[in-house]
Amino acid sequence: MLIVPVYKDIIETLDGGKYRVVEYTNYKEGGPAVYAKSSTSKELVLVYFFDIASVNGTKVEFQRGSKIFKALGKIERPFPLPQPDDKLVVLNKHSSADQEGKETCTVDTLKLKSKNLGINKGLFIKDTEGKYYRLNQILDIDPSLGGYSFDRTKFLSYYKDYTGV
Repeated sequence: MLIVPVYKDIIETLDGGKYRVVEYTNYKEGGPAVYAKSSTSKELVLVYFFDIASVNGTKVEFQRGSKIFKALGKIERPFPLPQPDDKLVVLNKHSSADQEGKETCTVDTLKLKSKNLGINKGLFIKDTEGKYYRLNQILDIDPSLGGYSFDRTKFLSYYKDYTGV
């Protein structure tokens, strides 16, 4: 399962520190990071993705190329990110949500903080044809495994830190 840390997740760092995620920040030279708080201090700590060992008690592997995590177990999310082989209904870049401009694609992978696509553009979904889509272009997700009711407004609110500018 491909994930990113979100608000209220409990992360553990490689050196054993435990923190609660406050928000994601894309504006650090060292790579993607989250601001987090420990239970013993009210000060915010900057934790880079490559320093995170687990999310909500599940071990994760940082994928250096895509800059996201592969969870080595199940992590419950009210709105999971699109996963490989999921079918998406997405909005063409030149349309609005109420216009005809929808297309269907199959997810290949996810990409965060891409220099080619725009560092501050948020999380991208790459389809099997090599096209990239932003989170705010997703209109519906048909998961290849399991199922859930997709609510676009709640999905975008949940991943608000990753929608970019």
